[in-house]
Amino acid sequence: MKIHNNLCILLTVIFLAVLTACSSNEGSQSSEKKAGDNKAAAEETRVVETVNGEVIIPANPKRVVAQEGLLATLLALDVKPVGAASRYLQNPHIKDLVDGVEDIGEGTDYEKILELEPDLIITQYDDPSNYEKLSQIAPTIVYPYLTFNNVKEEMEEVGKLLGEEEKMKEWEIQFDARMAAARERARAVVGDRTVSLIGAYDKDIYVYGDSLYRGGEALYQHLQLTPTDAIAKNVIGNPDEFLKISYEVLEDYAGDYIFVDESNGGKLDKESPIWNNLDAVKNNHVMFPDPDRFWPYDPISVANQAEEFADMLEALEK
Repeated sequence: MKIHNNLCILLTVIFLAVLTACSSNEGSQSSEKKAGDNKAAAEETRVVETVNGEVIIPANPKRVVAQEGLLATLLALDVKPVGAASRYLQNPHIKDLVDGVEDIGEGTDYEKILELEPDLIITQYDDPSNYEKLSQIAPTIVYPYLTFNNVKEEMEEVGKLLGEEEKMKEWEIQFDARMAAARERARAVVGDRTVSLIGAYDKDIYVYGDSLYRGGEALYQHLQLTPTDAIAKNVIGNPDEFLKISYEVLEDYAGDYIFVDESNGGKLDKESPIWNNLDAVKNNHVMFPDPDRFWPYDPISVANQAEEFADMLEALEK
């Protein structure tokens, strides 16, 4: 009887040991699975630092809405958004690339944006109320105007945001080659003489710098043409990147070559003695770019604008 009791105790101990080992193994496997699930989840999202603080976005967004601006930047990266604002869809430089992109009007129809089920929204509209509404729909990234010094910086940042660094590098190589060729053509005409970009907008006269207005970046940053001293001092680098002037000081800003943008019904007074006394006018060195092609600002448009500036300069020599 004693032997039988001892045997029962021994078997019980062995059973409990085996049970404990199995439970431990299952717990270990469960912990490993949970850790693996957590790692996979972490890989599906990224944290991005923005003007509105940290934002968690999909690691590989599939349904992007470009609420304000940045449409052509996405297209340059071979990312076709599901929706974009009307006026950017009308950009003539990308008219063959926007099939299938939903028109979201002015971009403030939040119900329309919601219907598109975006997993990421990007915009240049820096307004707290707008951000609050968009961020309730999907993770939202805001790049306010003049965030970037040029389209190359813009492509680098947005390419990194979307995980398209390789495509960005390919674009940059092609862009640099195109700009080098256009620069050579433009400088063969202009040399070291000065160039200015003047706008007649409504009833006012503006002078533009080397940023997002009317091809200024293409003209000064990529073609590397020389502005007048007044433009270099008072326009380029100022917070607005443009300056409203009067006819009385126009001579100070007028270069040896002048590109004139006439938009929104604005017209220069070409009968003005001040205008007709400018060297560029006397030498027939005044050009009028197509406003529809020179209002857009994005990586695709800027490249085309630089080449078109070079075309206009070469046409003066014929």
